[in-house]
Amino acid sequence: MNRSIVLSIVVPAWNEAKRIETTLRAISEHFAAHADACELIVVDDGSRDETAAVVRALAPALALPVTVLRYAPNRGKGFALKVGFAASRGARILFSDADLSTPIEEAAALLAALDAGADVAIGSRKQSRAQIEVRQPWLRETLGKGFTLLVRWLIADVSDATCGFKAYRGDAGRALYARMRVFDWSFDAEMLRVAALRGLRTTEVPVRWRDQAGTKVDLRRDVVRSLAGIARIRSHAAAGRYAEPLAVDVAVERWSSTG
Repeated sequence: MNRSIVLSIVVPAWNEAKRIETTLRAISEHFAAHADACELIVVDDGSRDETAAVVRALAPALALPVTVLRYAPNRGKGFALKVGFAASRGARILFSDADLSTPIEEAAALLAALDAGADVAIGSRKQSRAQIEVRQPWLRETLGKGFTLLVRWLIADVSDATCGFKAYRGDAGRALYARMRVFDWSFDAEMLRVAALRGLRTTEVPVRWRDQAGTKVDLRRDVVRSLAGIARIRSHAAAGRYAEPLAVDVAVERWSSTG
């Protein structure tokens, strides 16, 4: 690992050509003062639009060095993070959803939690000091709460399993995602389970959050998959499958703004 990289920012993206520019500009501007110590990694999870092309065209205008990782077909956000974390070099890793529902300014609180000794810091929309500026539609919010309750009962006791804004100590994050093998909506629950099995210290951080239009979640499909995913996670854990990494089984095209 290149020790000069202090922070890797990993952004998984699927069909995000219309809004990825706004997100990446915001991230670049926020970390511009520390650009020489950061890297930005965008993982194109089998997009059918021009997501990767938009990022490559934008890269010269950004303060941060940019790497684009692309593969096909779409495999799910958990797989995109597995690919992105494996390519990261930072002493710390920040994961942000491509819609930037949690403003990038909230990264400071997560990184401070790592500085205080956490291995994993997860953004929470449910803690008392969290600020919800725009709520999700009622059905999505209710189903999300139901999923988190299942996670609390069966996987890990957290208030918000699915917020797409998390930070990791670099070596801990790379070891976690190397072992991931469930890539649908339940990947967050798997990460928490693997973290617990590895004895990592996980802490929750209240964040500011607003719902963004254009979600890729299909409620009927993803709720069923998430329930099956929790069953698979418990099965994998009982069988000891998380003891060893699982290799990425797809060819990944890599492009970097630094050559």
